[in-house]
Amino acid sequence: MGKRMKRALILLLAISTLAAARDKKPKLQPGPYVFTSKAPAQTVKALIVQENLRGGYTLDSDKQFQFRFSMPGQLPLMDSMLTIEGICKGMTTKKVWSYSLAELNGMTKIIVQPVWEYPDEDCQMQTRQFIWGRPEEIAAFQAMLDKAPSSSAQAPTATPVVASPATAPPSTPTSAVDQQQSMKQHAACVELAKDNPSITCK
Repeated sequence: MGKRMKRALILLLAISTLAAARDKKPKLQPGPYVFTSKAPAQTVKALIVQENLRGGYTLDSDKQFQFRFSMPGQLPLMDSMLTIEGICKGMTTKKVWSYSLAELNGMTKIIVQPVWEYPDEDCQMQTRQFIWGRPEEIAAFQAMLDKAPSSSAQAPTATPVVASPATAPPSTPTSAVDQQQSMKQHAACVELAKDNPSITCK
């Protein structure tokens, strides 16, 4: 009981210290955090994957538009008393970022949920969400989504251009079908020219 009482006292102290510090700062909200992008979900996913891999995270779950990254980490001081590192074999505390993408009406909705995963005293994995406390990172993430190429920008290259007969250049027909049609037209012209000397066939 002594250990538990000590933990409770430390926890209360940490909470009151944190409450005092929180009053001085603008209140940050815990996730999930919702973003939008004009880019298709596949493009957004590629950007997020690239960014997380560059940051040293590992893609440890990937289900099309639901995926997550993790990295070994250390719980903040206030939460560190919830875990006992080292006694649970093969279990470590991880910082996890989960992403869920959904396309709707030409927009992609991105839901981001950051959590801690950690082993408790009974070596059971627990999760605890954490506040994305860096406004500049949130702004940078939104800026990355805003710069992502949207599908409308790619449309001209994706649409095949079909030349109309009026604008088609008078080049030699390339396909066998075109050649046959051209020969038939020429033969018909020659037939007409027999009876009418004013007609010249090219």
